[in-house]
Amino acid sequence: MKTYAIREMFLTIQGEGHHAGSRAVFVRTSGCNVWSGREEDRRRDRARGVCAEWCDTEFRGTDGPGGGRFAAPEIAGRVLDLWAFASSPLVVITGGEPSITIDAELVDALHQIGARVHVETNGSRPLPKSVDWVTLSPKPPMPVFNQRYDEVKVVYPAVDPLRYEGCAAVRFVQPLDHGDRASHVDQCKVFVLGHPGWRLSLQTHKLIGVP
Repeated sequence: MKTYAIREMFLTIQGEGHHAGSRAVFVRTSGCNVWSGREEDRRRDRARGVCAEWCDTEFRGTDGPGGGRFAAPEIAGRVLDLWAFASSPLVVITGGEPSITIDAELVDALHQIGARVHVETNGSRPLPKSVDWVTLSPKPPMPVFNQRYDEVKVVYPAVDPLRYEGCAAVRFVQPLDHGDRASHVDQCKVFVLGHPGWRLSLQTHKLIGVP
C-alpha cells in the first residue's frame, strides 16, 4: 500500500490568507523542491527559490508531532481524530512543498470523510484537480505551473506581487517575517493602499501563539 511522508499533523487556527481565523487540521508534508532545509544550503538554494533565504519551517523528516509514513486512509482517520467533531473537517495540506507528495488518492480519502481540502503551494508542480482550495505563494525564480489557483499570497517585499496579479482573483501581500519586519509591514500597507485589488495578510497564528 502506498504511504505518504508526513512531517506533522496538528489542530490549529489558520493564520493567513482568505480563510484566516478558521479552525483547521494542518497536514505538513515532508520535503521541499526549493530548499534542502539545511542552513549550509541556504545560499546555494536561493538560486532555485527566494524562500531559501528566509524560510523558518521545519519540513525535514517524519518525526514531528503526529508525523510518520501513513497510507491515505490512515491520514484521513488521524484528521478525524484531531478534528473531534461531526462537522466536515477543514484540512490544510502544506509543507515544505506538498505537490511533491500528495495525489488524487489522498485527496479522495479526505473527501470520503467529508473534509474540505486546501493546499498551500509554491505552484511549481501540478496538483490534483479535486483539491477544494489552492493557495499560491510563488517563490521566484521557481516557475509557476499553469493551473487553477483560488488565492495568491505574495511574501512582500521579497517577491513582486504584480508579476502574479493574473494568477487568482483573491490576492494578498504578506509581510516578510525576516530582517526589518516593521519596515516590511509598512511597505505592505503602502502597497495595498496603492493597489485596491490586493489585501493584507498577517501571520495571525504567530500573534496569538498557535502553531
